[in-house]
Amino acid sequence: MKKSFKYGSIASIVVIFAFVFFSSSSLTEVQGFEWLFGDEEANVEELSDEDIQNFIDNYYAIQQFYIEDVSKDQLMEGALKGMVDSIEDPYSEYLNAKESADMNETVEGSFQGVGIQIMASDDQIVIVTPIDGTPASEAGIQPNDIILEADGTELTGMDTNEVVDLIRGQEGTTVNLLIQRGSSEFNVELERAEIPITTVTGELDEEDATIGNVQITQFNGTTYDELVSAVEDLREQGATSFVFDLRYNPGGLLDQGLAISNMFLEDDEIIMKMEESGTTTSTYVANDSEYGDFQITEPYVLLINEGSASASEILAAAIRENTDAPIVGTTSFGKGSVQTILNPTDFGELKLTFARWLTPSGEWIHEVGVEPTVQVEGHPIETSIIMNSEEVLVLGDSSDQVESLTNMLDAFGYEVNVGTYFDESIQSAVEQFQEDNDLEVTGEVAGETATTLNTKAREYIQENDAQYNAAVDVLVELVSKGEAA
Repeated sequence: MKKSFKYGSIASIVVIFAFVFFSSSSLTEVQGFEWLFGDEEANVEELSDEDIQNFIDNYYAIQQFYIEDVSKDQLMEGALKGMVDSIEDPYSEYLNAKESADMNETVEGSFQGVGIQIMASDDQIVIVTPIDGTPASEAGIQPNDIILEADGTELTGMDTNEVVDLIRGQEGTTVNLLIQRGSSEFNVELERAEIPITTVTGELDEEDATIGNVQITQFNGTTYDELVSAVEDLREQGATSFVFDLRYNPGGLLDQGLAISNMFLEDDEIIMKMEESGTTTSTYVANDSEYGDFQITEPYVLLINEGSASASEILAAAIRENTDAPIVGTTSFGKGSVQTILNPTDFGELKLTFARWLTPSGEWIHEVGVEPTVQVEGHPIETSIIMNSEEVLVLGDSSDQVESLTNMLDAFGYEVNVGTYFDESIQSAVEQFQEDNDLEVTGEVAGETATTLNTKAREYIQENDAQYNAAVDVLVELVSKGEAA
């Protein structure tokens, strides 16, 4: 079944996802958590006068004796960032005033970037997910790719905000990224674009107008209302069942995750649990009077993949453990920690992990993820390395690039031996591909042939979505049995 894509864009705070758009930090607000900031200090180790004096002595020593001029702001920011970095938590960081402003920009409006969400892990910049419809997703960037360089600047050891500063830029300008995927490295040039923050899009399935396809790309302050509007609109158009697509959704505002989870549950069913430092576990239950009385009453299927994280996983776990609704796709990302913003000042603010969130049964899915009830992998072409037009692949070559080439040709219907070795079957298929696309027939992959392969691969992925098609098949079977999700 062919799927017509309609892309949505991305987009005192408590954070349930803590990734960075190539725009700014992305944070999650939770309302009603005033108890976080009480007077409890039983676990706080006090600074001694000697500790404070040690800090002061080093501050003045640098100011007085360092060979270059250093401002107070530079030293203060360095001290605060260094303190947070020392706990080695990829989701905690100190945000200066500019970084805080950038964060607010992504939550409130739009930004100019390439549409990638990242995290820092083991001194590397790891891609959590590309955002659908952005330059990054169009170029084939994948979750868990590692960005080694941006415009020739090595990123090892940088924090996410430093990387954001390098990669953000004016719409229409370009940035060249060196990407590592597995054991292979390749360059990709991305043209920056304006990325509006619209979090929900909906359309009727192209072949079955009774099925509403709803994509939720993020959980921000408007997502609940956007979702209500999208579902109501599709109902008016004739939708009687739904696919809710959370693939590559990195999460967002926890209060939105709770409210949206409530749409799928009965009152008093457990949405999630939270385990804070030094306190007992708190339980959050569905409650229409608290979260809103809008309900999904039709049969539905939830669609997730390795780019679905945090608040997306809260929703997926709540559905998995409370309902019989099918969850289709691949195991989600696995982020089970919660962050909060503390000590906001004109100088900056602290984003700090303060809790774990648990599934209704008490499971911590951190670095494990939520497993779908129906496992469906995408075609290997979806994770293929894009062809580098500046390199040449020829008969006898052996590499991961060759394997990606064979995945593409196989998807397009050419007979090849799929693998890492460029054999005669591949050469023959390349020649046929070149002839079919009015290219110079050489049997080699470079230049215009590489570019055309990349374009055809993107078109194939958009028109042949195995996971979405499987979700539709599962939903049709569900409806035919008369089983309400």
